[in-house]
Amino acid sequence: MNQALDQVKILDLSTGCAGPLGVLLLAEQGADVIKVEPPGGDPFRAYEGYAVWTRSRRSVTCDLQSDVGRSAFLKLVETADVVVESFRPGVMERLGIGWETLNSTNPRLVLASVPGWPAGHRNAHRPAYDALIQAAAGQQWEQPSWRAGPTFLPMPMPSMGAIFLLSGGITSALIAREKTGRGQHVATSLLQGALLYTTQIQQYIERADAALLGLMAKTYPPGVHQGMIFECANREFIHVSIMSGLPPMKPLDEILGVIPPPANETEGLLPLEIQLLMTDRLRAACQNKERSALVDELRANNIAVEPVVSPAEQFAHPQLQANKMVATVEQPGVGTTTQIGVPIHLLGTPGSIKSGQPEIGEHNQNIWSGLGYSDSDLATISGSKASAPSLRPTTPVRSEPRTTPMTNNKTPEIHALEGLRLIDFGQYLAGPFGPMILSDFGMDVIKVEPVTGDGMRMAGTPFLGCQRGKRDLALNVKDPAGLEIAMRLVGTSDVVHHNMTRGTASRLGIDYEACRQARADIIYCNTYAYGLADPLGHFGGLDPLYQASAGLEFEAGGVPHGHDPLYYRFGMCDAANAMLSVVGVLTALYHRARTGEGQELWTSLMDGGAVFASDVLIRPDGTPSERPVIDANGYGFGPGYRLYPTQEGWLQVCAVSESEWAALGAAVGIENDAINTGKRENHTTTLEAAFLTRTALNWSRILDDAGVPNEIAVDTLGGQSLLFDSDNVALGLVADYEHSILGRIRQFGATVNFSDTPGRIFGPPPLVGEHSRQILEDLGYSGSDQEDLRKAGVVYWPDADYPWGW
Repeated sequence: MNQALDQVKILDLSTGCAGPLGVLLLAEQGADVIKVEPPGGDPFRAYEGYAVWTRSRRSVTCDLQSDVGRSAFLKLVETADVVVESFRPGVMERLGIGWETLNSTNPRLVLASVPGWPAGHRNAHRPAYDALIQAAAGQQWEQPSWRAGPTFLPMPMPSMGAIFLLSGGITSALIAREKTGRGQHVATSLLQGALLYTTQIQQYIERADAALLGLMAKTYPPGVHQGMIFECANREFIHVSIMSGLPPMKPLDEILGVIPPPANETEGLLPLEIQLLMTDRLRAACQNKERSALVDELRANNIAVEPVVSPAEQFAHPQLQANKMVATVEQPGVGTTTQIGVPIHLLGTPGSIKSGQPEIGEHNQNIWSGLGYSDSDLATISGSKASAPSLRPTTPVRSEPRTTPMTNNKTPEIHALEGLRLIDFGQYLAGPFGPMILSDFGMDVIKVEPVTGDGMRMAGTPFLGCQRGKRDLALNVKDPAGLEIAMRLVGTSDVVHHNMTRGTASRLGIDYEACRQARADIIYCNTYAYGLADPLGHFGGLDPLYQASAGLEFEAGGVPHGHDPLYYRFGMCDAANAMLSVVGVLTALYHRARTGEGQELWTSLMDGGAVFASDVLIRPDGTPSERPVIDANGYGFGPGYRLYPTQEGWLQVCAVSESEWAALGAAVGIENDAINTGKRENHTTTLEAAFLTRTALNWSRILDDAGVPNEIAVDTLGGQSLLFDSDNVALGLVADYEHSILGRIRQFGATVNFSDTPGRIFGPPPLVGEHSRQILEDLGYSGSDQEDLRKAGVVYWPDADYPWGW
């Protein structure tokens, strides 16, 4: 069976997480990916889990610093559709393979860049390890833990945001190329990947009150969903969801045998204090329950729950297996391994794993000879292990001339996804967030919500964080007249998108088959909680369940050190599900542009969580691959890659290489022979004491001089410093618009930049039914028809008695 991206060739120069994993999403939908490695291979190959991120591709080696190697690479570019790179801005130009050179070599080529910092940013020259972006972007201060201060995030969140932006940007550019015939330069960054997950928690709202901002506010101990983590017998943990999409047959207190406290114990207490008293009783009862039996009982009573497990244990989950997300992969030189499967489920053109990680330069002979090079040329093109760069001495981190930010110097003919329309039937976050991103890329998105409003409108910042850029039709699709309107609208659209639990769309009459009757080539996407199949496909669920099932809470909390699991307050499993749907929809649209075929696809919260732990694999002997483990204090992965408290403020240090580690020792006064003696952990106490002798700012300057990668952990005060940062504003990373009720709103802006077909922020989150009359008129309904429909409760638009706060 053909795959959606077959005949698309991608040359992957990237290293690390964001580039290789972003490319993997496309490789396993059919793209032919050639990993172009330096002589000696990608240095990240030393990390065992890298085998997952770099599977399903071919490998060549190429010495881009030699004239012969560069010439051969450009010849390969002539045959390609996409080049992906992750260098700092300006490096491609210095190598002689910058955008202008690539574009003149192949005008249809898409160049996709994913550096740490965007071109034109004042930090573009600085080292960009994931933890450094976490620190400088404020993510570490946004996450509360078991102590005050910033928290190291063991899940590489900036990179894990950039993977989706990279693959979404590439597929958008390929779709645009079908119309324009031109390639273009597409760019995102780890900074934009970090901003992606701030959607619920970093907003400036001019007329917001404490209640609007309080739901997602940072608290100690961690708030929001943290309170639904319960300890069972033997210090095993579960995370219970407050919603499952199903009516509970018994409440949690009845299942646990807990009765409410008597009146004499609650007299004079506030409602919150009574709730906390009841929660304490539930916790005490839960500690006597065996976990697996309790999970079974809760699910039998329609209460969504997940055991909190380690990342390696996720492969035993029956739903992950049912989703075909547990795969056996033959790894050369290793044997049969267990890895995650393909998380985007296109039902018309299913994706698949092609192969394990290739050997370094495994395909040199085939690829270079295919371009006409002789055997004698291969050694010169590919270089040799001896010519691979050795460990270089550190050099001071110094400001460089600003790289030119991506700009569009002419009025764009089209936006990347202009001319395409999506109908968003989703509610809450995992459904609507993906359509919001597609709107940013230029798609016309129409939100269809009940006349009673989206159920998420009661939660201010989460709602506002996933609804901008949409027109809004308030419609009762349960009424036959409303369903007729919905089907008329589907007939004018390219994509239908929602996150309803299995069977709900069928009961409403808006399932894939119904929508296909309205438009035969429709793309239809459902972002489920668990997935399409049983055993749990009938359940809904919220983000924390899948942080639990993927091992994220287990790692973040430091459970092996005796701590409780820790919920990430970014809600990134919701976002991952949504972003998988973005990539899936765009992949399906590109396939339709070439073949005329529509199709159905789905993604899930469970699979999205698994992507975040995708670097874990199970070896042939059944043991898991080694992964770094956060320390007991939540500082980091070890003395060279962690946060340090200072006299004033906190500093994130990333002394990864031997030369950086030696430079760190010298900077704090440890002699070279001493710093390189024994395990790095032996120097932890000395380093901690040294950092307490100066402020974070002073230490950062000293380490910059020494060439040691570092960043001050920034407290953005709920995003305010980021949203009013002059560089972020100038580069379009901040969206600023007026809301008719809330006034001025700021939140993250452009997540992907397109040189030829730029995106746009269409406008603020809409009011309920704000565009109902306009949309109905476009569908042919007269003014009197519209009034009759409103009186019958079929549609709604705002009037003087508008009851919602936004």
